[in-house]
Amino acid sequence: MNGFQKLAHTLSGMDQKQGQNGAKPPQKDIRIELATVIKPQPDLKILIDGMAEPIGKEFLTIAEHLARHKRIVIITHQEKAERDLGDMKKEDYLDTDDLAAPYTSFKHNYLEQQFEDVLKKDDKILVLSVGSAYYIMDRVVSP
Repeated sequence: MNGFQKLAHTLSGMDQKQGQNGAKPPQKDIRIELATVIKPQPDLKILIDGMAEPIGKEFLTIAEHLARHKRIVIITHQEKAERDLGDMKKEDYLDTDDLAAPYTSFKHNYLEQQFEDVLKKDDKILVLSVGSAYYIMDRVVSP
């Protein structure tokens, strides 16, 4: 069972133990849906594709990476190090005036970094719905 299957299994209630009378609680309906942000935080509202009414913040839970949050990071730089960006490769330059030796390098440990890129109006999102609860998993884009 992969990670998503485990999450779906847990959220559906399928792993819950039998009650006193031997019956398991009813399974919850789980769906993965696309939606659009109608109103950003703090009064977040989304509209799931195909639905007429928006869903308000009282029913929503957001993945941390989509909200303003802080992380502790290590930053390293090595002049001329090649970085694979997936669709291209770029060299790491800091001393860009001559691109000649001596090359610079540094490392900063345990810096606090705050991520500011939160959900915005009209963002397309991936939503996991479980009963009347909605979990915003990620932002999605068309290639």
